[in-house]
Amino acid sequence: MIQNLPGQKTPAAAPGVHAFPANRSLARRASRLVAVALLPVFAIAGSGCDVLTADLKHTETAKWEKTYQLAAGGRVEIRNVNGKISVEPSTGNAVEVVAVKQAKGATAEAARGELARVEIAEQSSADAIRIETKVAQGHSWFGGGTQVSYIVRVPAGAETVFVTVNGGVEAKGLNGKARLETTNGGVVAREMSGAIDASTTNGGVDLDVARVAEGGVKMSCTNGGLKLRLPADAKASISASVTNGGIDASGLDVSTTESSRRRLVGTLNGGGPRISIEGTNGGITLAAR
Repeated sequence: MIQNLPGQKTPAAAPGVHAFPANRSLARRASRLVAVALLPVFAIAGSGCDVLTADLKHTETAKWEKTYQLAAGGRVEIRNVNGKISVEPSTGNAVEVVAVKQAKGATAEAARGELARVEIAEQSSADAIRIETKVAQGHSWFGGGTQVSYIVRVPAGAETVFVTVNGGVEAKGLNGKARLETTNGGVVAREMSGAIDASTTNGGVDLDVARVAEGGVKMSCTNGGLKLRLPADAKASISASVTNGGIDASGLDVSTTESSRRRLVGTLNGGGPRISIEGTNGGITLAAR
């Protein structure tokens, strides 16, 4: 330790300059003591994260069912948040909806509490049916393991809108105008005969059309592939583009006015209803059924 000579004063630190302890080992010991003292704080914070991510071991389910009658040319719309939507044709004018609600929790009581917060809201008339999945105000969908899956049967010629955020959309055998949309999940449709608009952000779109309707076909995807199968003798005007990926239409006899790896414009069998396909990251494939 440095001592001052008799009558000598310790010089004051210059303004803006910190005075360090003369004994640096003492400063190092003090720093270690502070670090040790903080360890319990970090341990508590870490245990809090463990609590937040505890296994949701308990599952509760509930079924919601409704049947409606829809006038010819009517519209059916279902909007979901977490969960898949599957659609097939019904018999006659019936619209049959089965929604399976599922919730998970750390305890059975917690899972039942999550399930009670999920509501199926409906508005119906002879011409239009609208169903929407909702969650209680002040509660979030995310982090609770809650989802609703829909199985729907609609008149084949009805106008339809099926939208979900996290989950896939599947449809089969519809011949009315259809809009199929998701954000995180794929869109798959088979044996479609009406105008169709299918889109997703993260997933892919895979369509099979029995005919190209007057309203045409529109497909889009940000991250994922786009596939369209249609009759080889169908008449259509085609516009397809992709940012990162390629376009393969080798299975169809397309008369092109513009053709490159990332863009295709042309006609099939002389032209007809418009087919528009747009992708960002993923390939585009057009093929005969």
